[in-house]
Amino acid sequence: MTKNIFDKVQLSSGQTFENRLVMAPMTTQCSFHDGSVTDELIQYYSRRAGGPAAVIVESTFIDNYGRAFEGALGADSDDKIPGLKKLAEGIKSKGSKAIIQLYHAGRMGTPELNMGRQPISASSIAALRDNAVEPRTLEIEEIEEVIQLFADAARRAIEAGFDGVELHGANTYLLQQFYSPHSNRREDEWGGTRENRLRFPRRVVEKVRAAADELNKPDFIIGYRFSPEELEEPGINFEDTMYLLNHLADYSIDYFHFSINNWQRTSIIDTEDEQLLLEKYLDKAGDKLKEIPIMGAGGIKSAEDAEEAIGSGFDLMSVGKAHLINPDFVNQLKNNELPNTFLIDGDDEKLMIPAPLWNILGFLKENKK
Repeated sequence: MTKNIFDKVQLSSGQTFENRLVMAPMTTQCSFHDGSVTDELIQYYSRRAGGPAAVIVESTFIDNYGRAFEGALGADSDDKIPGLKKLAEGIKSKGSKAIIQLYHAGRMGTPELNMGRQPISASSIAALRDNAVEPRTLEIEEIEEVIQLFADAARRAIEAGFDGVELHGANTYLLQQFYSPHSNRREDEWGGTRENRLRFPRRVVEKVRAAADELNKPDFIIGYRFSPEELEEPGINFEDTMYLLNHLADYSIDYFHFSINNWQRTSIIDTEDEQLLLEKYLDKAGDKLKEIPIMGAGGIKSAEDAEEAIGSGFDLMSVGKAHLINPDFVNQLKNNELPNTFLIDGDDEKLMIPAPLWNILGFLKENKK
């Protein structure tokens, strides 16, 4: 049966997305120094809600010492709940589901960002990037403590009124670090085989679902974002990814979210392989995984783009830049009213873009022609 962009999508938790388009999580860097919510952040997200089925709030740290960038949003302590509640209310009042993305930077953090603390990870292997700091290997008893931090952050999201969380298992953050054979060189039950490396993300999903159940929220949405491949050697390949997803499919995941810059992405490892990663996914998805909506990302600027992506096999699409430069993107797309040009300089008030984000959006000025 042909899928339409504005079909409703039923999730396993019992919740429903009113259409197939969501606002992608994009870093704004405009939270207070302690990670609490600012008025600018509320205005920015509220302005973009109402058209997309859900708004996924940017990566939010679960640990005060687990930040990956300046101006990051936090869900690491109960004093963040009042601000997060205002943020969730601003999104939901317009009719979109409010979802918040949870992460721990792991070895992608730096002492400068985390009050002098050495980054932590599965193993003491520095990331392959300039000026990377060698992380400290987590002790076994500390691993369960970090897993609990994810559950605690999810509990705060529930108490703040969010409809769900997206676990950030992509972009080389801690969830991915435990699964990657590059960053995880452990020889205990948390490393070595794929099955052991899977243990950390599996336990995080279990604990987050348990936290929702304890608060009598069985319909709480849990999404999981993943990076399909790594360039590191050894690193995650697509076979590894499908092993991960097929196993996590047993744990009440509501959707899986590709972390890619364009939904038509092919392999970054084998550049001569022209098969779309989406096609590989559809070929290798087990029966349980096939029942879970798959979300694509990147390259959606028009109704034709969205229709092609959905027609190719995605159930949902996260839309980033189009929502950034046009807060009314989904409604205008639905009504066939998309403008032919980008907004111009001076429209920052109309766009409700926070000042820190506006200052780093060079592509806006370059494309406003």
